[in-house]
Amino acid sequence: MRLKQLLLALTCVMTLSACNKADPQQNTAQQQTSNETTQTFDSKAGEITLPVDLQRIAVLDTNALSTIQALGASDKVVAVTRSTPLPNALQAFSNEKYADVGTAKEPNLERVLATQPQLIVMGARMEKMLDQLKQIAPTYFNEVDNADFFNSFKQQTLTIAKMVDKTPEAEQQLQQLDQDIAALKEKTKGKTALMILVNNNKFSAYGPGSRFGMIYDLYGFTPIDSEIKVGLHGMSVSHEFIAEKDPDYLFVMDRGAAISNKTDGAQQALNNRIIQNTKAAKNGHIIYLNAGNWYLTTTGLGGQQAMLKEVADTVQ
Repeated sequence: MRLKQLLLALTCVMTLSACNKADPQQNTAQQQTSNETTQTFDSKAGEITLPVDLQRIAVLDTNALSTIQALGASDKVVAVTRSTPLPNALQAFSNEKYADVGTAKEPNLERVLATQPQLIVMGARMEKMLDQLKQIAPTYFNEVDNADFFNSFKQQTLTIAKMVDKTPEAEQQLQQLDQDIAALKEKTKGKTALMILVNNNKFSAYGPGSRFGMIYDLYGFTPIDSEIKVGLHGMSVSHEFIAEKDPDYLFVMDRGAAISNKTDGAQQALNNRIIQNTKAAKNGHIIYLNAGNWYLTTTGLGGQQAMLKEVADTVQ
C-alpha cells in the first residue's frame, strides 16, 4: 500500500510539471537541450531515456553488476540485491553504502524506490517484477542471446558502458578479451572436452551453443559429443556417459557451491572408480570451475574475464 501511495505522489508531481506548458519556441529549445543531455536505449523492458550524466543505478542483476564493476563505474551504483549472497568477485558491493533492496528473484520495491534511482537494471530472474519496476524508474532488461553468445555479450557490454560513460574502457577490455581468447585457442587445438553441471548427485552436460557452450564455441575445445541437446538445464547424463566419452578435459560447475555454502558437492559426486579411471582424472584434468563466476556472472564483463583466465590457467 505504501509503495502505491509513493508512486501516486510521484505521478502527481510529474503530471503537474507537464501542465506547465511553455511557448513553442521555448519547447523547441528545451527539446534541443534534451537531445544533448539524454540518450535512448531499448531492451525487453521497452525503450527508455536516460541522462548522459547518469549517477544513480539500482543494479538488480549480478551480470550487469560484474560489467559495471569491471568498467570502473561502481560509484554510480546505489542499490544491489544483497539479501541473496553475492559471489566473491562482487563482495565489494556487500558494503552498507549500497542499499540492500532484496533478493535476486524478488526485490523489495519500496526499498528500490527509496534509493531514487535514475535507472534500474534487471535480469531474467525477476522478469515477473518487470511492470512494477518500470513504475519506479526507467528499467533496462539485461540479457544475452546464447545462440550468438559472444557478439550478444559484447553488445550488452557496450550498451552498459554507454550508459555509464565508459565506452573507451569497454572497447579496450573487449579487444583484450579477443586477444586472450585467440591465444587460448592455440593451446586447445586438438583437445576434447565435456562441460557438466552438478546439482546434488545429478549431472547435466552442455554442448556447443548452450548456456556454457563457450568452452567449445569461444575457447576452442573439441566437443566430445556433438549430439548433446541444447537446453537451459542441459542434457541429463551419468557417470557411465562421462567414462564412455572419456574427454581430455572435464569441466565441472557445481550449482550447489554457487547458491549455498556447500563447496565440495561436485567432488563428492564424482568421487568413484568410474570417473577415476578416465583420462581427465588420471591426467589431473578434471577442472572444478569457480561456481560464482560460471553461474552468477556468466554474461558480465568481469565474469567473462575471470572465466577465460581460469580455463587458460588449466590448459597445458
